[in-house]
Amino acid sequence: MKLFEPCKIGKMELKNRLVLAPMSNNMTDNGFVTEKAIKFYEARARGGVGLITCEDGIVDYPLGNNVKYPVAIDDDKYVPMLKKLNDTVHAYDVKTVMQLSHGGRRAGRVAKSGYLEVTRGKIPVGPSALAHPASGYVVPRELTKDQIRQVIEQFGQAARRAVEAGFDAIGLHCAHMYLCGEFLSPWANQRKDEYGGSMEGRLRFVLEVLARIRKEIGNDRPIIVRMNGEEPEGGNTLEDIRKIAQALEKAGVDALHVSVGFAATIKDPKFIPSIPSMRFPDGPIIHLAENIKKGVNIPVIAVNKIRDAMFAERILQEGKADLIAMGRTLIADPDFPNKSKEGKTDDIRPCISCCQGCVDRVLADLPMSCTVNPLVGREGEVDLQPADVHKKVFVIGGGPGGLEAALVAAKRGHGVTLLEKQEKPGGQLIDASLPPYKSEINKLTSYYVTQLKSYNINIQLNTLATPELIGQEKPDAVVVAAGAKPLIPPIPGVERENVVIAVDVLRERVEVKQKVVIIGGGQLGLEVAEFLGEKGREVTIIEMTGDVGVGMPSQTKMPLLFSLEKYGVEILTLTRAEKITREGVWVSQGPKEKVIPAGTVVLAAGYKPDQKLTESFQKTAPEVYFVGNCIQPGNILDAIHQGFDVAIRL
Repeated sequence: MKLFEPCKIGKMELKNRLVLAPMSNNMTDNGFVTEKAIKFYEARARGGVGLITCEDGIVDYPLGNNVKYPVAIDDDKYVPMLKKLNDTVHAYDVKTVMQLSHGGRRAGRVAKSGYLEVTRGKIPVGPSALAHPASGYVVPRELTKDQIRQVIEQFGQAARRAVEAGFDAIGLHCAHMYLCGEFLSPWANQRKDEYGGSMEGRLRFVLEVLARIRKEIGNDRPIIVRMNGEEPEGGNTLEDIRKIAQALEKAGVDALHVSVGFAATIKDPKFIPSIPSMRFPDGPIIHLAENIKKGVNIPVIAVNKIRDAMFAERILQEGKADLIAMGRTLIADPDFPNKSKEGKTDDIRPCISCCQGCVDRVLADLPMSCTVNPLVGREGEVDLQPADVHKKVFVIGGGPGGLEAALVAAKRGHGVTLLEKQEKPGGQLIDASLPPYKSEINKLTSYYVTQLKSYNINIQLNTLATPELIGQEKPDAVVVAAGAKPLIPPIPGVERENVVIAVDVLRERVEVKQKVVIIGGGQLGLEVAEFLGEKGREVTIIEMTGDVGVGMPSQTKMPLLFSLEKYGVEILTLTRAEKITREGVWVSQGPKEKVIPAGTVVLAAGYKPDQKLTESFQKTAPEVYFVGNCIQPGNILDAIHQGFDVAIRL
């Protein structure tokens, strides 16, 4: 496969064409790379990738931060730990690139991460005094020419430190509307001096940064620029972008990494985000890399939801790109390169594009994790060693928590039996895959089923676990992962025939009339609304709090809301259901009451543990553990991580 052939970027030789995409992981300490971060990168190096990008090295910390806990490279004190990172990664014949960055006006985000506190009260900077058009951003200070020269010098000194730390290449972040990208785009740069106006003017800042970097690092190390392949209305056109790429090549750039993303433009339903959710197809911006490749002679790196080696190979064979960058794919399974090369594709733990453990946690100022891979951020801390004593383990429930517990227990040498009352394993993974654009979850279910069979786990389907059954088998340990039951809110009339449960709607087990009211504006309620909207139903969602989709990653929530708007779904917040009648649902909005006509009322108020069920298994074995929704309703990430943690304790 071409994917695993050696290649060169400038004078740098790579063992294959797979690149770990730059990803902020919040595993630093006041700008310093930590042992935790080094172990994270080491796992990806050991997994067989050819080039590792060390997220963003901030050249002006903390004013230029793009997340709350980035890697800093604006002081010599950071070099020793960065050198340790490089020494660790280089041991696996893997090359490294430090991507230098300045957040520009995006460093002024005050929503969710409180960046103003991080920047110690300093107002962020930009080419122009234009706020980023997303709520929660502040108006930046327009950089003076003297300040521009200072920032250029900061990039140069950061490049020097990166070389001292042993990085094989220097990256420059000109995408995602951070400072360099802001200067390039009329979407953010409205200067009238030599750093704005024409394309030549908008290019000046980046070209001067590149010249300063090249002066510092010499000609032996390559420079890789990450750039946007597309911009929203008011930004550069595709033709402009190709011209920018050609100017970068002429300036001595050795490769172009084509991304896309502006944060705020997630409000544009037609625009593809830098981290797309399940809703988007694989490789949604390959055409943008291809557009740039047609105009340059240097290598082009493609990225954005590439999760399959054969798909990546096709991109290369068709000449649309020269290298493939992967982010979440290598979070979910750091051994993806080696497994793909060896043909062990069934063993690859799949990314399901949920954005929960990676993006959402980082935006919440937490260390990166992963829904499907509980080892992320714990590399080197948790080891799946064989158990000292092999036990007879029964797992009750074949949902995500039970599947993970069964698999990890079997990997550690325990004899495992999995009891599932349904005709196939998956549990709430199956239900979660039913709404529109959620079928990727089935890949995770298939992975578990294949893995469980390969470890000879005794899977008993159509089997209702009871304390009596468990008692007869006399296991050493029982893991109860029996899920939860729908929460039925205490609303008068909830027992009426026109009231149905959300999951039964998704399973198409009930008849749904033309006019529908959904009680509950969480993720489940929104997804059922889209499911019914696709079928032409007239849907109203009522939610008693002031917001809907609380807790959903923005990458999944915003496109879903756009879809609901398209289907004409009405969303009423701060609205309480008072009673259900034959005509519909009586609601109160403050002191006012009214009836919302509905032939069908759907309950989407969430789930609650089945306390009687869990209590019945308390004394069925010497060791009894509870995971997932049966103790506290949560999401797939919660269930899988709990199942994993229990299994490593057995």
